[in-house]
Amino acid sequence: MRIKRFPAGFVIPAQPVMASRPPSGADWVHEIKHDGYRLIVRRDGPTVRLYTRNAYDWTVRLPAIAAAAARIKAKSFTIDGEAVRAGARRFVTLR
Repeated sequence: MRIKRFPAGFVIPAQPVMASRPPSGADWVHEIKHDGYRLIVRRDGPTVRLYTRNAYDWTVRLPAIAAAAARIKAKSFTIDGEAVRAGARRFVTLR
């Protein structure tokens, strides 16, 4: 079931695209790809919410990440990131 209406402040994350080779140049930074769950961490005042890329609220499922985000000393922010389990070698082990 898809969310029909996005939560206030939700930012639709960019999706990867296939390319024949990675971009190059001084303006590009590359990182190792880890398998995990794409999360949008949103803080608005005292409230912190964790959303999947399809805007499902996973705050209750990942309380340690929500608590860590709540300790960030900023009144509002949006973080687009990946929740990765340390030591997980395959995506299926994240479940």
